[in-house]
Amino acid sequence: ENYVVCKYIAEFWNTSTNLVFFALAIFGMYKVRATRQENRFLFCYVAMLVVGLGSWLFHMTLQYQWQLADELPMVYGTCICIYCALQADAKVGSDIYVSLGLFGYSAVVTLVYVQIRKPVFHQVAYGLEVAMILVRNMMHQIEIRRTNARAYSELVHMFWLGVGSFGVAFVLWNIDNIFCNDLRALRAALPAALGPLFQLHAYWHIGTALGCYVSIVYQQYLRLVKLGTADRFCMRRLAFVVPYIDRRKKGE
Repeated sequence: ENYVVCKYIAEFWNTSTNLVFFALAIFGMYKVRATRQENRFLFCYVAMLVVGLGSWLFHMTLQYQWQLADELPMVYGTCICIYCALQADAKVGSDIYVSLGLFGYSAVVTLVYVQIRKPVFHQVAYGLEVAMILVRNMMHQIEIRRTNARAYSELVHMFWLGVGSFGVAFVLWNIDNIFCNDLRALRAALPAALGPLFQLHAYWHIGTALGCYVSIVYQQYLRLVKLGTADRFCMRRLAFVVPYIDRRKKGE
């Protein structure tokens, strides 16, 4: 079904849904600057933007070099989020050893992946990073639960929103992989306006974009709690779902 909707784009729906990455990343960068938070979070959103751009270029062209531009930034960007999770309670500066360790991990994954070209290797390498973030975040939540009930509630809400977004996206991605031919036949049998609703890989992009964004906002709020400055800020939500941090106004 390549080049069906547009002669310049191989997989139109898998390409266009990366706009969600762009929109959330740009909004996140704006809020980091507006609330004057640390540059580590700006780097997280830049990495998210690069992931979306790489995915856009890959699904638009289906060329191998852009596949790497889609997959490898996922590893690099997640390393930045790991840094934020590990350094959430660091009072000053950055830990050079943590930075070097994460850089080394990214470099090894890159060198091995471009040699063996096995997608399962990339999936395992990325999965290990996600697991590390989840475990560290749960440890933070256990600590915060004892001292700050309101912050704990906000963190738990974002934690499950992020996990849920990634989880649903992962399930749909696998259904699309396993039942690709059946879904293609279903789309061909449906009216043209309904066919895109069963482009399940496109939902993977939407779910992972939301999950990625929420995980960064989680790290931002966690950092504020650890620094003892969370009372100066508040959590707000776009469309009752998408969280973001704002400076607390007088009287709030």
